[in-house]
This record gives sequence, structure tokens and C-alpha cells, in this order.
Amino acid sequence: MSRSDLTPAPDWFDRLWDQNSQKIPVYLRNDAFKKTARGLVGLCVESLGSFAKTPDGMRQVVAYARIVAALRGVQGVANAPDPSPEQVAEMVERLVARVKP
Repeated sequence: MSRSDLTPAPDWFDRLWDQNSQKIPVYLRNDAFKKTARGLVGLCVESLGSFAKTPDGMRQVVAYARIVAALRGVQGVANAPDPSPEQVAEMVERLVARVKP
């Protein structure tokens, strides 16, 4: 058995890819696109790290995280085919509750 026969253990990106690859078109689910996506995600993580070096940058990272969390929280209603007015009102109330400091 040579060293090239061994496959590396899945890392954080492999788990992320396995969980979310079904959301991208089938023709993009190949190793070349996965390698490109890994590089882009790595670049984003490094960029966030450079923002976090200053107090204002850290506030910006936290603000982005709060926006993403709020949008994920209301995604079910927003993606519904025809949400009722009550569902929309409930979604807005949850969004406001999450964004309040």
C-alpha cells in the first residue's frame, strides 16, 4: 500500500460540502468546482479574520453574523409558495425580535 492510496479524513469543508452540495446544480458538483469553492470559502474566512483585528471590524463581523442568523430564521416563511398575511406578520415579528440589541 503506497501513500497515494490513502484518502485523507474529511475536514470541515468536506462536511460542509456534503451537507450543502445538493443545493447547487448537478453539473457543478464535481471535484474541480469543489476545489474552487474550498479556495473561495477559505479566502472569505481569512478576510473575516482580518476584519476582526480591529474593534470596528469585529463589530462588522458580528453584525453580518446577526443578519445571516435572522435571515435563516425567517427563511421557511419567505420561501413558502404563498405565505398568508399572518405568517408574514409572524416572520417580521421574529426578525425584529432577533435584531433588537
